[in-house]
Amino acid sequence: MGRYEPFAKRHVRGCCAIAKVCSIEFRIHQENNSALGMDGLGRDRRSKGGMGMSDQTLRDGTIEAFLKLSSAIISDALDLAGVHGTIEGLKTQVQGLKMCGPAYTVRYTPASSALHRFADFMDDVPAGAVVAIDNGGRTDCSVWGDTLSLFASRHDFAGTIIDGVCRDIDGTRDLKYPMFSRGTYMRTGKGRIGVESTLEPIALSAITIRAGDLIFADDTGAVAIPRERIDEVLAFAEKIAKRDDAYAAAIKTGAAMADVWVAGAKA
Repeated sequence: MGRYEPFAKRHVRGCCAIAKVCSIEFRIHQENNSALGMDGLGRDRRSKGGMGMSDQTLRDGTIEAFLKLSSAIISDALDLAGVHGTIEGLKTQVQGLKMCGPAYTVRYTPASSALHRFADFMDDVPAGAVVAIDNGGRTDCSVWGDTLSLFASRHDFAGTIIDGVCRDIDGTRDLKYPMFSRGTYMRTGKGRIGVESTLEPIALSAITIRAGDLIFADDTGAVAIPRERIDEVLAFAEKIAKRDDAYAAAIKTGAAMADVWVAGAKA
């Protein structure tokens, strides 16, 4: 794991946060494909009477398996699966950390009717989830600061990704809390934007994210995997990682480049 190891250890406390992720259930609203509730902490979330619902759960070990990989390998796996899931323009603000977990989606809006709502969703985010925030790519005001990072860290969130900006980045870095965004900007969003919706489909860059879709990010970039394709993409990614290991082993023996490709093909 190299320099990523400290974060991995922080999220493996016996059978703690990563294990909890595997029990998070996302109730999918079949009409609009958005998750309306989670019971990963044994609590019923919001529901809509009369709506068809179905449950979906991550397999045990899925998060741990992805954390052994990289965004580059997962991007290649997405290509093999025919899925466009690379999130352009959102980069790490805390170097050396990996982030992986099911998305808890949030959309902000400048609409006056929403200005009274700001970060009021935090108590509803289950341990192990990635808070995925659509702020429309705005860079003139932030939606996240170190107070929210402290709360998220204390409650074992997997991290946060924002199509927009964050602030108080020094505090977030001190916490070693995974943060991905378009950048940083000091201006508060309070009184300028507010929460329009949670657990509804959002956009991160050009990628549609639904609650329960898997988000992975590292120093290279961020990717999203549709919840129904997670196992398929993981299988592709693990094969690619095995191939890359064969490349490395061949190079270390002094093989010519043509032989390196052959070694990978045989892996």
